[in-house]
Amino acid sequence: MILQHLVDKLRGLFRKTHLAREAEATAARLEEKVLALVDNMPTLPDTATRALELAKDPESKFADFARLIEADAAIATGILRVANSALYAGGLPAVKLQQAVVRLGMRQCQNVIVAIGMRSLFQRVAGNTRRQCVVLWDHAYVVASLCRQINRAFRLGFDGEEFSAGLLHDLGRILLVLADVESFAQADGLDFREEAGFLKRERSLLGTDHCELGGWFGEHSKLPPALIEVMHCHHDPSQAAKAKGLTTLVATADHMANHLQRGEDLADYDPSDNLGLCCLWERWPEERRRRLLDQLPGVMEEAVRAAAEEQGGS
Repeated sequence: MILQHLVDKLRGLFRKTHLAREAEATAARLEEKVLALVDNMPTLPDTATRALELAKDPESKFADFARLIEADAAIATGILRVANSALYAGGLPAVKLQQAVVRLGMRQCQNVIVAIGMRSLFQRVAGNTRRQCVVLWDHAYVVASLCRQINRAFRLGFDGEEFSAGLLHDLGRILLVLADVESFAQADGLDFREEAGFLKRERSLLGTDHCELGGWFGEHSKLPPALIEVMHCHHDPSQAAKAKGLTTLVATADHMANHLQRGEDLADYDPSDNLGLCCLWERWPEERRRRLLDQLPGVMEEAVRAAAEEQGGS
């Protein structure tokens, strides 16, 4: 019953009534292809979704978390690798899974698990489809790393969920690539120039947009509501209801990551164009804003470095 409700909701995402005939045909084809993915590639791995729940439980213990993930070789290896990376390593290496979990903390372990779960969605595809997914995956990791750096530097109060939100924000774009890479390319050139009307163009060509599709998939995967809202609203944080702060942070990081992925010089970055940032620091004192502007190039450089290191070998 729940699956049928989600399938019905997916059908509702593809609005074909007012589309041109060619676009309507594309939307119908995409709808059927995404529905086919439901049977073959429907959810993040069970371990990932269970880890998200366990990490939210204040009563959960490191040993419980380690037992949950030790049966999944890919996840266990990923956590050990990150725990022994330069970003977290200090002193003796972590050779046991529970040591690695303690070193990282359950929130960061959760992020590693979500990352591995996301990669599994496109692990078996090849050619241009895989290349497009890898580009989007790199972008997601840079956004996630920027969210973490800004959260840490300015004590925004998030506790790991900002990294997961950054990783997942563009999941709808990956789904569109997996459904039909050629139709996706017509709507999204992956040039990371997300001008006004970007989502409208997707809807006019595809019958839906990546925010709606990502939100649907989040519901289908039983992700936390805050992460689903980020996927829905990261292009317009004002529409967020319960996770506005988190959505605004992701929108801020997304704009910065777009600049980086276009290969443009850090010195040319104009934060005044970042609508997410304008919302994020709306109530900040002037001194705190100046400090962020001064630190911004370093924060962006560090985020790219950290993203590259954490992805190495994954």
